[in-house]
Amino acid sequence: MLHSTYRRVLKLAGVTMILMPISVFAEVSDKEPAAELFWIVGAAAAALCLISARYKSWLGMIVFLPFAIWFSSLFSELHSADVGPHLRAEQGLTYYLEAYGAFGLVLIGLLAGLFWPRKKTR
Repeated sequence: MLHSTYRRVLKLAGVTMILMPISVFAEVSDKEPAAELFWIVGAAAAALCLISARYKSWLGMIVFLPFAIWFSSLFSELHSADVGPHLRAEQGLTYYLEAYGAFGLVLIGLLAGLFWPRKKTR
């Protein structure tokens, strides 16, 4: 049996949910990173991948790996069955496009560092 104080709290919570349902609404996008973070991480990763791949190609791949893991975990959450549809309803398609665009920026930085022609020393 619940203590009388707990019963009062539960009754108050139930009345609050019925009278003010907006107070119960929890947005999915509150728990997700902001789109600005995609671009900050993407730009920093692109610069690091470009510089490191320009220095040594294997170093560029090693630097790319943690960012690829971060973006893949982000994409798996964006496309999960329980979060994805609600996130798309709240944030719209541009949120997804920005996430993929930021990852594309990282890939461009890595590929530019790998395929940028180096001057041959004699």
